Amino acid sequence: MKADIDRFLQDLLQRRGASRHTVDNYRMDLEHLSEWLEDRGTTTWQALDRQVARRWTAWLHAEGYAPTSITRKLAALRSFFRFLVREGEMERSPLVLISAPKAGKSLPHVLTVEEIERLVTAPDGVSAFGIRDRCLLEVLYATGLRVSELLGLRLDDIDWTARTIRVRGKGSKDRVVLLGDLAVDALERYLRQGRPQLAKGCACDALFLSYLGRQLSVRGFHLILQEHLRTADITRKVTPHTLRHSFATHMLEGGADLRSVQELLGHSSLSTTQVYTHISEGYLREVYARAHRGA
Repeated sequence: MKADIDRFLQDLLQRRGASRHTVDNYRMDLEHLSEWLEDRGTTTWQALDRQVARRWTAWLHAEGYAPTSITRKLAALRSFFRFLVREGEMERSPLVLISAPKAGKSLPHVLTVEEIERLVTAPDGVSAFGIRDRCLLEVLYATGLRVSELLGLRLDDIDWTARTIRVRGKGSKDRVVLLGDLAVDALERYLRQGRPQLAKGCACDALFLSYLGRQLSVRGFHLILQEHLRTADITRKVTPHTLRHSFATHMLEGGADLRSVQELLGHSSLSTTQVYTHISEGYLREVYARAHRGA
């Protein structure tokens, strides 16, 4: 099953010119399904019929996956099965007549400022990995970057004089984001003490490196985040995008105007950014209520 996934991902890269971020996400979703199937005795894609596919989607719902996550996984699988049909490996896709769930209108979740502080300080800050992880979390929260943007940063993207970072966003649109004092301090320490140990003499110009001295992957960052969430004793579901939501919400609470937040996030439409005004209002009500309960 893994060999079929590898062939499909190679096709995505070569024939369709997919980005590395897209390929990583597809790999994660397809390997997740293959592990689920193997745990239940299914070892070939040909044995996956519509009934099994329905059981899998029902399991995702029962496990609490958001409709948007399920929709994304189904989109990856539809593309994969079209590839297998085109290659003559399957007669038809088992996802025919299986529709994606309707996305609700729920607002994104955010962390409190206190939770952010616990998370950012969770890495040990002494080892090369701890210094890197603290820098990763500090920069992600301080800038509101997408995780793919964060991991795509290069050494020469940092303007130390202006205290900014050049970011390559969606649609190859560059933007500039500001760095606060804590983010600058974390970057300086990482580049001085952490990165040289991870680089191991390699000439990679990626800002954030893995233990192999290569650019850190999205999957690698997810594992890092989950490790430090456990250390920080934050038990609810948190994704890299949660830090982006938290950044935008806290910026608005601090008095930033909506247009400035839109530019920092790289949103093409102001309406996309406006959702954070509703989060901010709800968050402030929650903080107010919590404070009065403890009075």
